[in-house]
Amino acid sequence: MKKLVLFVCAAALLASCAVQQQNTKVRLTEVQTAIVAPVVADLEISQEKITYTYNPTAVEVRKTDLNTMINNAIAWALEENGNADVLVNANCRTIYRGMRLKSIIVTGYPAIAKTFTKPTQPYDYYFYHTTPYIPVK
Repeated sequence: MKKLVLFVCAAALLASCAVQQQNTKVRLTEVQTAIVAPVVADLEISQEKITYTYNPTAVEVRKTDLNTMINNAIAWALEENGNADVLVNANCRTIYRGMRLKSIIVTGYPAIAKTFTKPTQPYDYYFYHTTPYIPVK
């Protein structure tokens, strides 16, 4: 009898709990965070060609894609060789052992950006536009 009363009380207690469900709607809005404008950069390109071998970790190989690892290899190559801004004539070679990426070999000429200017010449203008060039007076 006591077990029956205890069972009925437990069932009544559990049945009295209400489950509430809420639905929310989320709207993603695109926020413009940068203004994009054409820019011409004057580069100081090094005369010596650099070579850098990047060995990604096993976790990095599993969790990142190949393009990201190549970008990381280029970034490390630039940092190790004078902290340049860009690698000119970059060449990336991937080496696999079986199905697993073993290393990435990056070669190229490091360059440092000296000045940034707006495009003023017709060549610079036609690179970014299809309308006729009208020189500024």
